[in-house]
Amino acid sequence: MTILHRTSEGSESWNAAGSCTQAEIRYHAIGVLSKQEAITAVLNDRPATYGGLVFTSVRFDGYDAEGNAELSAVYAKSSTSRYENNVGEATVSFDCSGGSVHLTQAYAQRRAYGDMDAGLSIGWNGKTGDGMEVAGVDVPVAQMRETYTQIKRLSELTTSYKRRIAACVGKVNNGKFKGWDAGEVMFLGASYNAPDKNSSKVAVTYNFSIQPNEADAMCGGILVGAKKGWEYVWAITKSLVGVGGSPASVIRAIYIAQVAQYADFGKLGI
Repeated sequence: MTILHRTSEGSESWNAAGSCTQAEIRYHAIGVLSKQEAITAVLNDRPATYGGLVFTSVRFDGYDAEGNAELSAVYAKSSTSRYENNVGEATVSFDCSGGSVHLTQAYAQRRAYGDMDAGLSIGWNGKTGDGMEVAGVDVPVAQMRETYTQIKRLSELTTSYKRRIAACVGKVNNGKFKGWDAGEVMFLGASYNAPDKNSSKVAVTYNFSIQPNEADAMCGGILVGAKKGWEYVWAITKSLVGVGGSPASVIRAIYIAQVAQYADFGKLGI
């Protein structure tokens, strides 16, 4: 279960006229099982406005030494008054930055000193059999996000439409979506802010996380074939003593689990 703490107000940007144009609220997420869970928690907790600025996005800043997530809710000046003549196609922003994944087995490993062979195990405790433990290490990986912003009439943002949005949060695309194949896109949620006085339109922001499908997924050096981006591969193993006393394990079974439901993102109307 994610425990979310609002730690502090972050950086601010001010223009020459003395107005704050951008600000951040920083969050610390404890006990997260995935980056997406942490982002969703901030999306559900963050205020719609802050100091006269409106919410625009969540930025994932990384993990601390204990594996807890650091995130920031970003706020900027509203430009709703410019929306009146701009109903139409959604605009998109793309971000590919670093996250991390925990590995217990190296792709290759060489012994630099000593007479104990760890095989491919990372952080082996030197024991075999039931006492063997492999700590592993967190290594950086690419994390992709897309954000779409579309100008909509307030009359379109009915309770029924909001229910359709809510029904897609945390789910994965069941068909092609914005150039991505089925199974690659997870919907993190949407947000909008009240328009300027007398305005009938508003900018709605839709947040997605991307995990590409794999045609030839591997698990423990075994080819398991096609795996959709948001499916999870795991294995049951048995510890053995390898050649020369090095730690080894035999994979008894490999599973590809569907851990997120599928949804028709066409219902979002973007």
